[in-house]
Formats: sequence, structure tokens, C-alpha cells
Amino acid sequence: VSSSMQDARALLDSLMGPSRDKSMEEQQKVDGWKDKEVCKRFLVGFCPNSCQDNWFHNTRRKDINVCNKIHSDRLKTDFEQHPDHDKYAIDYEKEFLTFLEGLVREADAWIARETANCTGPGIVTKMPQSTRQKMYDLQERAEQMMKQAEELAEGGNMQASKLAVEQANRMREEAKEIKTKHTFESQGEKVCDICGVRCNPDEPADYKAHLDGRLHEGYTKIRAKVKELREKIRLLPAEDKSDRDRDRDRDRDRDRRRESDRDRDRDRDRRRDGGGDRDRRRSRSRERRRR
Repeated sequence: VSSSMQDARALLDSLMGPSRDKSMEEQQKVDGWKDKEVCKRFLVGFCPNSCQDNWFHNTRRKDINVCNKIHSDRLKTDFEQHPDHDKYAIDYEKEFLTFLEGLVREADAWIARETANCTGPGIVTKMPQSTRQKMYDLQERAEQMMKQAEELAEGGNMQASKLAVEQANRMREEAKEIKTKHTFESQGEKVCDICGVRCNPDEPADYKAHLDGRLHEGYTKIRAKVKELREKIRLLPAEDKSDRDRDRDRDRDRDRRRESDRDRDRDRDRRRDGGGDRDRRRSRSRERRRR
């Protein structure tokens, strides 16, 4: 399937839901959001790595996998209006919080690495290439003029030699002024403590562009959502937490019992097969003795 067809399919899913090709009865269901192919993070907030709108696209964060699930505004509305919304929302939000906290940890680790690679503060000379070339030309001409002054002095033309020296000094002074004009005390590189982008505050336009960038905006939203969800879960009534924990433990116990039953069945089958093999071996042995 071509990427353009996948994009078109994802767009239709987002607008009409995953049951758009199914019967009218299926399409009218209001709990299609339960489908395993539907992104639950999107239902309770947003999906920063959605295949349709990946915040990390064209960045150096290559280790963040793309989410290829369905991100449907219609299903989100159905979920928000469903009578069981609150029952499911808190579990979806807990999973969403775990995911976002993982992104924040990765960002913080990135920030630590980038901070170690920053250029520190100090004296810096920065100028356009044309200005730098002009400074080099002045310095070169000054050197040539000094050589000419020496040759004139050796030839006994002291007056001309003196004038040549004066010209060389003026050129050197002009070159020095150009360098001084473009030399300043740099603050050094800094790493944004929100998104981890390394930038230079000495370049106001570049620094502002980073603040207005997609990555910074995304991590600002992620960190705000983490703070919001932590507070929301912290304020849950104790009985709600304990009931949900009991339900989760009950589900886990049921799964463990099922797995244990399957293990016992497999052991019983192996023993039965092993017993059959022993019976067959005994039968063959008796048959050989009779012969």
C-alpha cells in the first residue's frame, strides 16, 4: 500500500471512524472508541507521535516510534459523551501519563547530554564574510606597505619610506577597528530546559525561532499535561483508587490462573504422550521375546 493511500485512509478514519466501511448498525455504535486500533491517548488528550501529525518529525529525536493507530475526532466526541466515559477515562489517563513521563525522561536525558556539549561563555568575534574579507585585505596590504617602506629606506628614500609606514599603520588600525566592532562577550550556548534544543542567546532571532518552533511548543504541552494528570490522579478519592486497584489485581489474578491452567493441561498432555510411548515400547519388547 502506497504512503499516499495510507494517508488517505488515516484521514477518513479520523473523520468517520474505523467502522466507515461496515454496516449501518456498526457505524451507529457509540462505543467504537473501545476498538484496540483506536489511540486511547488521543481520546483523553493528544498523541504527539501520531502518524498524521508527528511532533518529532524532522528532528533529532529518531528513537520515538510513530503511532499508527486511529486518531478520530468523531470517536473522541463519542467517548466524551458516552455514559461510561469516567469509568474508562481514568485508566486511559494513567496509561497516557506513563507514556508522557517517558517522553519527559528522554527529554531530560537529552538536555543533560546537550548541556555537556555546549560552548561556554567567552570573547567571540563574529562578522559577515564580506566584512571578514575586507579586514583580511587591509591586513595584507599593510604588510605589503611595510615591506615597501623597508625597501625605500634601504634605497635612501626616507621621506617615501616614512609615508609608506604611515599608510600601513592606518590600514592596520582600520582592520583592528573592524575586529573590535564585531567582538563581544558571548553568553555561550544554552540548552532549553523545556525541549532540549541547543541555542545561542547571542542570536535573538534564532533563539525566538526556537521558542516559536514545533518541538518547543510540543514539549511545553507535554510537560503541562504531565503536571495536570499527576495532580488529577493524586486527588482521586481513595475508594476509587482502591476499587480500581482491586479490579486490576483481580484481572491479573484471573490471567495468572488461566496461564497456570494451560500449563497444567500441557503437562498432562506430555505425561499422557509419554505414557503412551512407554506402553508402545513394552508392547514391542514383548513381541520380540515371543519371536
